[in-house]
Amino acid sequence: MQRSSDGSGSAVPSRTGARLSTYSYMAPDSESDVTALAEDYRLGFGRASRLLQETDLIATMIVHADATITFFNRGAEQMLGYTADEVVGKATPHLFHDADELVAYGVMLGVEPTREVMRAYERGEFEAPDWRFRRKDGTWIRVALKPLALYDDDGEFEGYMALMRDVTEVRAAEEARRRAEERFRIAFEHAPIGLAITGLVGEQRGCFIQTNPVLARMVGRSPGELDGVAINSITYPDDRAHTETLLDLVREDTITSEKRYIHRDGSPFWVLVSSTPVPRADGGESEYCVTQVIDISERKRFEAQLHYLADHDPLTGLHNRRAFEAQLELVADQSHTAGRRGALLALDLDGFKVVNDRFGHAVGDELVAQIGGLLRQSVRENDFIARIGGDEFAIIVNDCSVAEAISVAEKVLEAVRTRSAVVTQDATARVTTSIGITLFGPDANRSGAELAVEADVAMYDAKAEGRNAYAVYAPDGRSRLGVSERDSWFSRLRRALDEDRFELYAQPIVPISGAGVARFELLLRLRADNDEMIAPGAFMFNAERFDLIGEIDRWVLGQAVRLLHAHAEVGSDVSLSVNLSGRTMNDLSLAGDLAEILKRHPIPPGRLVVEVTETAAIVNIERARELAQELRKLGCLFALDDFGAGFASFYYLKHLEFDYLKIDGEFITKLVSTEVDRLVVRAVVDIARGLGTQTVAEFVGDDETVVLLRQFGVDYGQGYHLGMPGPVDEVLPKLAAS
Repeated sequence: MQRSSDGSGSAVPSRTGARLSTYSYMAPDSESDVTALAEDYRLGFGRASRLLQETDLIATMIVHADATITFFNRGAEQMLGYTADEVVGKATPHLFHDADELVAYGVMLGVEPTREVMRAYERGEFEAPDWRFRRKDGTWIRVALKPLALYDDDGEFEGYMALMRDVTEVRAAEEARRRAEERFRIAFEHAPIGLAITGLVGEQRGCFIQTNPVLARMVGRSPGELDGVAINSITYPDDRAHTETLLDLVREDTITSEKRYIHRDGSPFWVLVSSTPVPRADGGESEYCVTQVIDISERKRFEAQLHYLADHDPLTGLHNRRAFEAQLELVADQSHTAGRRGALLALDLDGFKVVNDRFGHAVGDELVAQIGGLLRQSVRENDFIARIGGDEFAIIVNDCSVAEAISVAEKVLEAVRTRSAVVTQDATARVTTSIGITLFGPDANRSGAELAVEADVAMYDAKAEGRNAYAVYAPDGRSRLGVSERDSWFSRLRRALDEDRFELYAQPIVPISGAGVARFELLLRLRADNDEMIAPGAFMFNAERFDLIGEIDRWVLGQAVRLLHAHAEVGSDVSLSVNLSGRTMNDLSLAGDLAEILKRHPIPPGRLVVEVTETAAIVNIERARELAQELRKLGCLFALDDFGAGFASFYYLKHLEFDYLKIDGEFITKLVSTEVDRLVVRAVVDIARGLGTQTVAEFVGDDETVVLLRQFGVDYGQGYHLGMPGPVDEVLPKLAAS
């Protein structure tokens, strides 16, 4: 074979017998043009060279069968950095490739390639792979190579015409895409939450295109089982109507919603669904979205329990005072706007104080819980029952006549009289009830508070009749039974404040682990006309109802400060705890009023302890935090009473700072015999120690309990076994000079 130069710097081969003179051509403008020409004609070296000399659009070189380069156009020069003079006549492998590549692709650059391989090239049955080419400057690029076999007129293989394209950036982008897809696949498959790709248009609209194993397990399915399944097939029926709207909204922006899915076993559960549209490259509307699914069943249960706690009494499960007042105002309004008729029944247990004093609070609580169950069984399904105080209950009987209201009252009287009993080792505790009834309807425009007062008056009429009876309130002030009107709770409490009829009792709080100053809790009592001492459970609801609780709490605080001041004056070091109602706790002027009292009667820091129950704190957690800070500035300490009785006890530990935790007596009364109670008390003590808070155990009833509490590290104890409540002048240390 001979080679000659065409004067352009590219060596042009010639061969005797080649039909070069009969071939006319046009310069190609694209790779497809060159390919078409090469496939239409069996080009020899000369014709191929002349064809390619006039274009630099496609990087092209021609390689002889002996692997030497015979043609190198301007496109190839620009791509690889060599001039034609530098490469023509040299062996291709050693210029552009590594030894490993030559081994891998030797069939293409072999010195003596087989005719079968060449025929495969010609038929398009051999797909050339990408090559790594080394440029003159030493850098590497990725090249897509299309080899075309060249033959002479006799059909003998002469070499290759190689069309080359720099695909470095394209391959880098493809590799980056593959890596991104792999990262997405791994993240998708192993994400700790449910993930899905969801269709938004066409036949795939509203269907899961792809789901991860977590989402499948969430609904009780196997991995991949949800792929291609419609969203609504696992959506709770009541929530399916919103699916189409959400699919429309997510095509434009991320949406988040809460809905219910259905587990394979048929049980519904709540999920938080967040879907984000995947943008299209052409800017059109999204065709699918990425959906995240989180199981929020626990959160929903927690919210439901908090909501339940806010409106229900934890002991009986009945509605609490808050819910009762709201419902009473609603029915009162509806009575004169919608013409509804009904009745309000106010109940008070007869002899409950005796049960509490004789058998203890645990038996009293058991009895109250039993009464709650009896009330549910005695009223109609659409009636409203609430526990509004210690032993006070209320029933709103909807859509009833006088006779129907009396029938409900009689059923309640009978149930309580015959079925309310708590059996103890010593005796059986029984109570009866007195019921006051007032009617409401379109003929009388009265508020809920006015209805409550009327029912209260009627209830005391029933008590005056000998108890275990009912009385119906009459607008003329006299009950249906003909008994003269008794004092309402408002007038009784108002007179008690004006005539100083409230009295303070004190109960010792005894050190169990270690020692400390003498501590006492102040307990409020109301002296009745017959000199009977009425416990706060009987009147505190009415004090709040008539907005007198603030005055009462301030009276207690004032008395506590005066007692502490008097003891400090004579060198008697004592600490007093007082209970604060939820309504007073939210009074923004409380701290200022207490500061004025302390100015007049200074006391040592840390001697006044303000106790707040969980149910009071839950009303306004932020206000509770502010109050604790304000009281500490005044030198007072803060205590959380009845800790453990409410659902959110540990929530308060996170958001409020307390100096004392008073462990609810529910965990103390059976501490010796109940392992669960022991576990709870130990846990509370450990947490309190970690928070730098001291603990007080309530309802301590025997020496065995004291021993266990000491072992657990409880700081103080309180209960009848450690000290009975009594008048402050009998229980507190005598005011004598030391």
